[in-house]
Amino acid sequence: MNRSRCLVVGALLALGLSVGATAPAFAQPAKPPPAKAKPKEAPKTAAAADAPTVGKPITIQPKDLAWGIDKKKLGSVYDKVIEDDHKSRYQKTQPGPSMDALDAEVAERKAEFRRTLIEFGTVPTGMDSTVHRAEYSYNNKEALMSIDRGGKTRTFFFIGDKLWKVTDALKLGEKSQWGKSFDEAVTKLNTFYGANGRVREPDAAAGRPFKEVDWKDTQTQVRAVDWGNDQFGIVFQESTTVANLPSLRKNKDPVRGEVDPKTRDAGAKKVPDAPPPKDPPKGKAPPAPPPKKK
Repeated sequence: MNRSRCLVVGALLALGLSVGATAPAFAQPAKPPPAKAKPKEAPKTAAAADAPTVGKPITIQPKDLAWGIDKKKLGSVYDKVIEDDHKSRYQKTQPGPSMDALDAEVAERKAEFRRTLIEFGTVPTGMDSTVHRAEYSYNNKEALMSIDRGGKTRTFFFIGDKLWKVTDALKLGEKSQWGKSFDEAVTKLNTFYGANGRVREPDAAAGRPFKEVDWKDTQTQVRAVDWGNDQFGIVFQESTTVANLPSLRKNKDPVRGEVDPKTRDAGAKKVPDAPPPKDPPKGKAPPAPPPKKK
């Protein structure tokens, strides 16, 4: 394996992507490319019409992650991850007060992960000022949880208590294994996935505030997103859910200023005019005004 390939594999292992032959967590196996196949040439004048299909299954670690699991299951999956993170410390800690303190630290770490839950009802949240604002909507039973590990923030998105999206926030720079720029990170991902991703420029009308490059397999779409400020995101999302978002997000997003058609129509109804004053009875003159005082 040459040095360039080693660097790419190392970066992806750090991210949590599988590069081995184990069964994928999020996708069914895809047919591997020919032994000496090279990535397809990226179009030079326009973006591809669709994301390219990768030469290997898209997977993500830990292996127990799967599309459609609920928040409770996700908590149990990351209980094991947190325990593994502390494994070496347990091996060095003697039974007694020190072990009790470590147990308490691990228990707090697990509880902390569960406390990150944010539900998107009708009240704005602090997430609206982050790069994730385009990844969720309000008033459609959506929620997220997040965890910081190894200098990386991972965020999990739910619709109807089913996991459908995972994002990893990653750093760029001189010392980053992803390179100094978004383009360098995309080059590494192109090499890993065996295809040059589809390039999509920002389009606010399409709900895409940042430049993106994406790939896909039979079940999962991967998006590399240029968040700027020496930061980029890798977003994994279930393709079926993405295709069904119009029906899953039936309610308008009140925090975005969107108004449900029924509410808008109700507000447009005219208020009935006040009845005109009654005429005095026929045959009777209206009462005379009181005489002026001299």
